[in-house]
Amino acid sequence: MVNRRKLIKGVVTASAVAISGCSGDEGDPTGSTESEESDEETDTETSDGGTASEETASEEAEFEFVEWTTPSEVELNEEIEVGMVVKNTGSQAGDYTAPLYQRTPNSDWTRVSEVDFGTIQPDEEVEMVFEDVAYSYINRYALRLGDFQKTSVIQVLSAKIDWGTEYTTPDGYIISVDEPELQDSYEYEDYNGEVSPKEPDSGGQWAFLNAYVKNETGQSKYSPLAGDINLLYGSSQADGETILIDEPINKGEPFEGGELQPDVERSGWIAYEIPADVSTDDLTVAWSKTTIEGEISVNWE
Repeated sequence: MVNRRKLIKGVVTASAVAISGCSGDEGDPTGSTESEESDEETDTETSDGGTASEETASEEAEFEFVEWTTPSEVELNEEIEVGMVVKNTGSQAGDYTAPLYQRTPNSDWTRVSEVDFGTIQPDEEVEMVFEDVAYSYINRYALRLGDFQKTSVIQVLSAKIDWGTEYTTPDGYIISVDEPELQDSYEYEDYNGEVSPKEPDSGGQWAFLNAYVKNETGQSKYSPLAGDINLLYGSSQADGETILIDEPINKGEPFEGGELQPDVERSGWIAYEIPADVSTDDLTVAWSKTTIEGEISVNWE
């Protein structure tokens, strides 16, 4: 039976597990997983007053990596548990501490934490767990404990969230979109002041959605533009518009992207032309951004 001894709260970011009080220095995983109680010699006094060298009992503690208890796939910002199980196959109890490393396909192994399993009894298995782990960027992350050969690979995918749910970017930008409203036409006021219907030039239908952003990054930042918020259906994509020749009435203000000062928020409509046979259930709204730290992608559906 595995002894799930300790829960460690941690957050995994683009390239590291961020644990309070743990190191983020780079390290070489080879030769780094020896128990703190490796072979060592102590001097003891003999009957004639001299000293003799003897090995401590800790040399009988031997550690074996059993398994990772991690998911193979996870969405952006989804909280998961990352666990690792180590067994003492020796004949004596011993303490075990080892560095935790992480890498991506484009990075080297980096030491992100030090994992202290405490004292493990003979034939005992101990699982150490990082709680509330969440990845902020899309990538493929490999984890390795010390110099054990068995790794765990976690593929981070786009976030999938419900309509109207706020998504917070790693730097603190808030974005959300409401479920699109489908209509064959919208009303506009012509040059004579008369209200007339406006149908899509494509002969399909309109999809109007409301987008909301707020800058909580603490500095001036650019918000997404309407063209960055795409409407997906099947294998097709529709780009958003906020400038229409015949401006709709009773829709409020169009969404305005651009530079926002800290704590400023904006919301407004974005219009899309889509085929007439598409229903709301067929729609997904996608926003993505590539940063120096990595790629961000979120889908509302």
